[in-house]
Amino acid sequence: MANKKGFYLVLLSSLMFGSYGVWSRLMGDYFGPFYQGWTRGLIILLILVPYLLWKKQIVPIKRKDWGWFATFMCFTSLTQAPLYYAFNHLDIGTATVLFYAAMLLTMYVVGFSFLGEKLTKVKVIAFLVACLGLFVTFSFSLLSFSLFAASMAILNGVASGTEVSSSKKLTGHYSALYVTWLSWLMVVLTNLPVSIMLGETQFIPTLSIEWAYQLGYIVASLIAFWAVIEGFKYIEASIGGLLGLLEIIFGILFGILLFQEVLTLRMGIGTLLVISAAALPHIAQLWDKLRN
Repeated sequence: MANKKGFYLVLLSSLMFGSYGVWSRLMGDYFGPFYQGWTRGLIILLILVPYLLWKKQIVPIKRKDWGWFATFMCFTSLTQAPLYYAFNHLDIGTATVLFYAAMLLTMYVVGFSFLGEKLTKVKVIAFLVACLGLFVTFSFSLLSFSLFAASMAILNGVASGTEVSSSKKLTGHYSALYVTWLSWLMVVLTNLPVSIMLGETQFIPTLSIEWAYQLGYIVASLIAFWAVIEGFKYIEASIGGLLGLLEIIFGILFGILLFQEVLTLRMGIGTLLVISAAALPHIAQLWDKLRN
């Protein structure tokens, strides 16, 4: 029963993560990329802070963690506006695959280079397959979409990959929810001044359809984070990792069903390569457990 609960929770988180492109596209260019980032971050901060105070999880960062904390916060600031721009200037499926591939490659590089993770054959193969998937998705489609938008999706993947990897050095000492709250705090502190400097319109919240979409994005973000954290309590990480890959599938399906996007053969090949690269380490873990 517990395994089934974990399965559905991680599935729910993948659905919510996969919907990010939908909310971004629905908001469109009404909000500036940095404005939508800092306002969403501020609302999430206000929602989470009562719980963190109640649980007494808001604590000072220890001096020994300052280096990784600075790295985490620096790259966190680049995780919102670039992907929002990419979703609005690329097909949702293309942006999702580019982002996911770049994030996966970055996590491998950071893990091997700075976190002391072992360079196994499976991980090397997965790394090379992910590179191939990124190449297929990116290079063969340059004529059909904006190079700048594609670069923004990749930039977000690099930033997110470094953010996730560096957070491993923090979540062992601080609650995952607190670390997430700090990431949104950094988004507000960096995206707000940039939004003002770029002259983006600073809207006052109103009862409009655009703000309804923004609230939908916020709800999806909160559910996605809660569901993945709660779900991993009941299932093995390897199985959860495989289920999490459905985020890519959901993103592509949303683009096809809601925005009439077309999945080309090259895009399909790139997607399969990226999913295979992400799945390989998890499949290897499961195989080892079955043999033993």
